Amino acid sequence: MRPHTMAASEAEPAVSKKSIRRWLAPAMSLGLAPLILLASPGSASAQTWCFKSDGASYRPGDTTWAKPKIQARNTWEDWVWRGPKFQCPVNAPKCTYSYGQDKTTSWEWSIGLKVDVAIPKVGKLFEVSPSYKRGGSTTTKYMLSVDLKPGQYTQPIMVVKRRWVQGTYVGAFRTDGSSCGSGKQRFWWDGDYQFGKWQTNIRVDDYATYNTYPK
Repeated sequence: MRPHTMAASEAEPAVSKKSIRRWLAPAMSLGLAPLILLASPGSASAQTWCFKSDGASYRPGDTTWAKPKIQARNTWEDWVWRGPKFQCPVNAPKCTYSYGQDKTTSWEWSIGLKVDVAIPKVGKLFEVSPSYKRGGSTTTKYMLSVDLKPGQYTQPIMVVKRRWVQGTYVGAFRTDGSSCGSGKQRFWWDGDYQFGKWQTNIRVDDYATYNTYPK
């Protein structure tokens, strides 16, 4: 995927129309399709941009994305809400309990993400990484009942199941160090270029249930 066009103050195209016409003339005489100048999704672009040099050989763009590569086999559960406790009387033969109310639970995570890339500015990467300030909400109608033994406690809970995942970033502006002048370097877009790594935990599922104890 190619990046969106950037503002003129930030990037300056470094390929002139005259140079493109000069290149196309011999190519078309040989029967070559001029489309080879264009960048297909996920490939390197023939168009170049000029950015102020920060010493890095690549930089993320507005279409850089996070690609998962490894995930843990096991998941773990977070209790994001706990309702009121209920105890079955010790002198009762048994109890049946139902919370019997609607409950909307929201959650948001902005921690647990680790980014490892060899470039000075990584703010954009946090935004495209999984689970960075990602959240959700679920409304549950607790109509199911639970059977209790004498002396047992129970309480309604909302659970979010998560899994640890690791991956890399795909798509970046790249440079060979050539200069555009005025302290800027020439970059081209490479939609297949993979760089850096990230690791975090992502939501797998969420559900409502009862926590009953002791067993």
